[in-house]
Amino acid sequence: MRRLGAVLVLVTIIQILACNERKGKNYNKEAINDNERVFMQTAHEDGLAEIAISQLALKKTKDTSLVSLAKHIIADHTDADAQLKKMAKADKITLSDTLSSIHNDAVKSLSAKKGKAFDKAYAQVIVNYNEKAIKLFKAAAETTDGDVQDLAKQTLPKLQSHFQKAENICTDLK
Repeated sequence: MRRLGAVLVLVTIIQILACNERKGKNYNKEAINDNERVFMQTAHEDGLAEIAISQLALKKTKDTSLVSLAKHIIADHTDADAQLKKMAKADKITLSDTLSSIHNDAVKSLSAKKGKAFDKAYAQVIVNYNEKAIKLFKAAAETTDGDVQDLAKQTLPKLQSHFQKAENICTDLK
């Protein structure tokens, strides 16, 4: 009987120590990594889509303002994506280099258009993508992760510029 009592006391002490040890650790890093992962994956995939759509624009449009916008988008998103890939690799986050069906559908839809119809559709798609990207990057700029925050703050003005230029072009093309 004494042996059973000693075992129960020992088990209770181990449980108390285990609970106290857990209290001292910071378990929030896991949640930050999830937010970081979602940001990186979304920003990467949306950026690839904008690059693909803008490469299509370089082939299909004769509008000089759209050509200029497409070149800026390709350059800016390529730079941001290189930084995203570096951060993702350091954090062991996997980024897919294939577009989702939604992004592929956007590329296919634009591919079918010609002339002014293409120009209007391309400008509107860029407005839509950048509107979404601005929200994503504004949220990322508020995170506690320094690398994510720095990238977001560095990229945000470029996204806002793309949005404004595309919106102005949409107005001009109407």
